[in-house]
Amino acid sequence: MWSYIAERHSNNHVFREQVIETVDAPVRHLLAVDGDPPTSAQLKEENDRHQELLHNASRRHALQKQQDDDDKKMEELLLIIPEAFVFEDQGLEGQSEKIAFRPNPGFKPKTYEQRVLHALDGMVFVDLHDKRIVRLSGSLQTRIEFGYGLIGHVEQGGTTDITRVHLSPGVWKTSAEKINIDGRFVILKTINKHQDESRTSFEPVAPDTTFAQALNEIGKK
Repeated sequence: MWSYIAERHSNNHVFREQVIETVDAPVRHLLAVDGDPPTSAQLKEENDRHQELLHNASRRHALQKQQDDDDKKMEELLLIIPEAFVFEDQGLEGQSEKIAFRPNPGFKPKTYEQRVLHALDGMVFVDLHDKRIVRLSGSLQTRIEFGYGLIGHVEQGGTTDITRVHLSPGVWKTSAEKINIDGRFVILKTINKHQDESRTSFEPVAPDTTFAQALNEIGKK
């Protein structure tokens, strides 16, 4: 598990946070908003949220499951990339191989997420040593319809830019995500995936760190 500094863009504001991964839910500690220290009201709101999570194990577990599911889904999507696209080598860029990609017409997506990924057209950078993806940048070249548009759709023009960093042997983590996708699922809700977050200053934490221990560590600073 890791501790890192996250800079998150949301609702026309920039939030800088320290994030500590734990066995039962990540702890997010607000450091700044738009470059200024958090106000007393913002710190109280954060403390109230932390205390609620500290005394609500089921809520912590739900948050951790959501994070684990997101991480697993990301890993699964990265694994299908060799099958989902046709590649064209663009040469070396630093310590990475630069490769253009476009949808492989022979690939058959099995999930909604795979269909969205498969519609991307862009560039991927692969680390020469570990043969792992360092960066993927692409845009949706077509509108994607689910159930002939009756179930939902994703609009053409959406973009995805994901960067990953090597932390230790065999360990790579996402260091930046910038996603802009719009659409609608009739049964569920409007899709409005606008995510912009970067992560720096990764440091390892003990693998058995609990939520309470992470809160205590933040309280010492």
